[in-house]
Amino acid sequence: MPPGPGPELARRAARLLEQVDDMSAALVDAVWEHLPGYDPARMDVRDLADVVAPNIRAVLAAVAERRSPAGGELTPAAALGERRAIQGVPVEGVVASWHAAERLLLQRFAAVGPPMEAPVLTELTHRLAAVVDTMIEASTDAYRQTRSEAAGHLDQIATDLVSRLAGGEPLDPSEVEERARLIGVQAQVPHRAAAIGMRGAVRPLEITRAQRVLLDALRPRLRSRVLAGTRGQALLLVLADAPGIPEALTRAAGRPGVPPGVVVGLGEPRPRLGEAGASCREALAALEAGLRMGADRAVIPFERVIPEVLLIDNPLDARRLADTILAPLRQSPALVETLRVFLATGLSTRLTARRLRIHENTVSYRVRRVVQLLGVDSAAELVRADVLLALRAEELGEAPDR
Repeated sequence: MPPGPGPELARRAARLLEQVDDMSAALVDAVWEHLPGYDPARMDVRDLADVVAPNIRAVLAAVAERRSPAGGELTPAAALGERRAIQGVPVEGVVASWHAAERLLLQRFAAVGPPMEAPVLTELTHRLAAVVDTMIEASTDAYRQTRSEAAGHLDQIATDLVSRLAGGEPLDPSEVEERARLIGVQAQVPHRAAAIGMRGAVRPLEITRAQRVLLDALRPRLRSRVLAGTRGQALLLVLADAPGIPEALTRAAGRPGVPPGVVVGLGEPRPRLGEAGASCREALAALEAGLRMGADRAVIPFERVIPEVLLIDNPLDARRLADTILAPLRQSPALVETLRVFLATGLSTRLTARRLRIHENTVSYRVRRVVQLLGVDSAAELVRADVLLALRAEELGEAPDR
């Protein structure tokens, strides 16, 4: 008389326990490219493999002993649910991964020995389904509880990451990116920072409204979660870089939903999230320059304001430069303002007169005085780097309180 289904399934399960690593790798391959949320944007493939193996062992033990998993055997299933919840994998993907495991184990049970008799196959199908259902329940219960508890925690992780990136402290990129993966950030792609601020008294509700408008404009280009935090009175965003982001931000900054006085500083992209701290500091520096220059509902890329940033970062040198170059003109403030407008209009006497609302002859006289006092031979020689920087240093130093 042939043995019943129980001993046969126990023997096959014992043999499959020796193949757990192989089955774990096969299951990872089966779900990685085919289920929602199982991708590099949310987790590392090694993380998935580490969780799969203990769950397979628990399922095999329960099937072999004709019982439901219990106690510590449910711990790996609960851990799987918790980790997927933190990584942002949809709960449907978690359930689908368990059914993929069920199909794989059914195939392996059939392949590990001679063809199974119908009663053995029937027993295996029912028992495996019951065990997997119990494991799914443990995973989904832990998943829902974790999602409920972690909503605020995930936001705090994002805020802390932005604070650390912008703080200037030495960081281990791999550590930053490990924490970023927990909240669904695709860390291994280029990232850049954007800093949002406004002139005058900062109004948090209006800054938040501007953030919403700007993110809505970027949403079609976003590849993963945007990290948001604050630095001083500025709102700092760190996002995966994509073509067209500066142009999209510029268009969005002019929309009616963006309050007057809002300025966005934009840092240069870095190859990966762990190196985006430099982009954060560039974005904040560009924002500061834009505010001092009187920008309004504008996006200020860092590369366009590098001279201004250097002057702001070195205020004593900037003041010394302005005092040295412009000292001969300080006897008449009108001469400094005329020089500034004359250079800004491309050495046009007519445009300078129109902007200052004075006669062209007055402009010509003032320009001759500037040429004489600065010791140059002609108006064309006023277009010099030291003169331009001195004027810019004067402007930045006179910036109103923000």
